[in-house]
Amino acid sequence: MNYITDNPWPLIILFCGIAIVAFLSATSLGRRVSVVCLVLGIGLFFLEQYLVSPQELVESELQVMLGHFKSRNATAIAAQLSKDNNKLAKIAADGLELVKLGDSFQIKSVHVTMNDKKSATAMVRANGDLTLLKNGGATISYPNYWKTVWQFESGHWRLAKVTRLNPVNGTEMPYFAAQ
Repeated sequence: MNYITDNPWPLIILFCGIAIVAFLSATSLGRRVSVVCLVLGIGLFFLEQYLVSPQELVESELQVMLGHFKSRNATAIAAQLSKDNNKLAKIAADGLELVKLGDSFQIKSVHVTMNDKKSATAMVRANGDLTLLKNGGATISYPNYWKTVWQFESGHWRLAKVTRLNPVNGTEMPYFAAQ
């Protein structure tokens, strides 16, 4: 079912193609098949809008967290963190002291893999302008690559583990190291 919720367009296009071919056959059966395929395509479109996969929920939480980092809202960031990992709140607070994300900073790609029903791993690439608060306020464009692990706790996806990766070769690197 995840395939349909993640990308229903191949099936919708297939149904529309079958509907067109069936309609062009100019037979009574062809018209009925055409109507059935159009109804299935429209129904699939609305079903996809209604269903939300766990991967989409994790991706949504990532976007929300980025918004909290841009607005520098440490309380909201802490609310998205797993209760089992207190060290993440300190790392986030340290990051807020070091940099300020610009409006152009955005998530460029996310790949979410479900580990099980209560755990997911998201590989996140982001870049854009950020201001170095400790180094005279210089603004630079900076690529980032992160491996994040999310846990489903109390009905919400919460960030449990973060690993910073080198954006070029994917090797692990310290949170606040210069590339």
